[in-house]
Amino acid sequence: MKFLAIILTLLSFRSEANSCAADAKKFCVGVDPGKGQLSKCLSDYQESLSAACSKELKEYKANTAKKNPCFEDLADLCSNVPAENSNLELCLLKNETRLSPVCAKDFGKKKGNIIVKNVCAQDIVGHCYPQVSSEAGAINHCLIRNRAKLSGFCKKRTDEQVAKMIKENPCFESTEKLCPTHVKFIDIQECLEKKLDTLPQLCKKIVIHEVAKAKANPCYKDLSRHCVPNLPPKQQYECLTLNENHLSNSCRQYRVLESEKVNSMVNLCENDRQKLCANEPFENGMVVKCLRLNKAKLSKACAKLM
Repeated sequence: MKFLAIILTLLSFRSEANSCAADAKKFCVGVDPGKGQLSKCLSDYQESLSAACSKELKEYKANTAKKNPCFEDLADLCSNVPAENSNLELCLLKNETRLSPVCAKDFGKKKGNIIVKNVCAQDIVGHCYPQVSSEAGAINHCLIRNRAKLSGFCKKRTDEQVAKMIKENPCFESTEKLCPTHVKFIDIQECLEKKLDTLPQLCKKIVIHEVAKAKANPCYKDLSRHCVPNLPPKQQYECLTLNENHLSNSCRQYRVLESEKVNSMVNLCENDRQKLCANEPFENGMVVKCLRLNKAKLSKACAKLM
């Protein structure tokens, strides 16, 4: 099913290099162009728009409506929902009685497939809708908390997921018992750290292993809190930079020291790099790895830094 599959493209009415750039700056400063919000804002000032912008906006809305009859409903009702197909579908399901006639007709054709695809869709709308706009894992966490209220198929699926998590995660039951309000991995980890002596041996071993990781890297917890898991080093650095104002003091200090170390490496090891590692890319630590492999051939100053 392709329902909403191109939503990110359709709901972004960009002002750059189009006839509405000046109107957008005049009437919609600070409005996020994504999720149809800029189009929605400009529509509110329809009578004041330039002729060129008014024409372009009209054409944009007409073309987009042909591809997705619900695009204006999504802009009105789902602006705070993460722009993933499943989340947007849940938003339309939640607001089914408020949909415009054209959207309601289109959605009615697809509602059955949505419910078949996600047997918990109606339960989520009924019991866990606030979690649709929350962090990853919040919906499942809510369904587990509300197992007694769930419909038959959803309860069965949730029970299967719980059984799987108990089997795969030695800390699952401890988390449910000791840290029931936490959803994010790092929050659960910090909660379990405080209750270390009460944990089963296998769970305790996992928590201690995570503590060791955090000690080895002062930014480990910040990465867990603010960034997508398993990012390569370059993307980790970029993510932390974007979240600079929210980082822990230890992570900030570590980043300053690492930056100074990089500057020192550039100053002390550039000649060695050009001689020994000129073909290595400046990503994923490849230059440093190459220099360390050639440590016996490095200048004294660079070898000491390595």
